[in-house]
Amino acid sequence: MPYDDAAEAVALANDSDYGLSAAVFGEEGEARDVASRLEAGAVSINDGGLTTEAFDAEKNPFKLSGLGASRMGASGIARFLRKRAVLIQHCKAKDMASLEERLAKPGDRG
Repeated sequence: MPYDDAAEAVALANDSDYGLSAAVFGEEGEARDVASRLEAGAVSINDGGLTTEAFDAEKNPFKLSGLGASRMGASGIARFLRKRAVLIQHCKAKDMASLEERLAKPGDRG
């Protein structure tokens, strides 16, 4: 698709319901700038398929693309886990009377 400048190229690329991955070709500095403005979960620079080969790079799709969080990188495994807190009291438990609420009387200090 023809474009006049980088701003128009970014606008054309982002004018989509999808944003799984993208590729940018050009001088690295400008390509990085363009990549940072693309609404895509992963961007390859000067290669059309790096996003399919880097399995340790976490990415999240934009817009209507993908099925949610990345299956790559640390979050790829963590998405299949459930977090659970297990708390252990190693001291003697307080008796129930110590937990009773009481009304403050005039002159009491907190």
